[in-house]
Amino acid sequence: IDHWPEHYPWIEPQGYNYFKKRLHEAPRDVINGLQITMDYYKTRSEQERMLGILQFKLDVLWTMCDAMWMAYVEERPPYHMDV
Repeated sequence: IDHWPEHYPWIEPQGYNYFKKRLHEAPRDVINGLQITMDYYKTRSEQERMLGILQFKLDVLWTMCDAMWMAYVEERPPYHMDV
């Protein structure tokens, strides 16, 4: 994160606050996620169901990234409109 301003000079310094905060939150979230997984997904079938849920979440996030790329980098429809 310290070197991000070199690569993204248009972002204001406070724009990095979220990512800096996540450096401290992410380890806690991993522990919490592991505990939930161990408590609620005990059988192979339950674990595979959980992995399917996780894959769906990741698919949604990648779709959002693709849509933003199309709108703001490619400036192409269906997400970019010339007004």
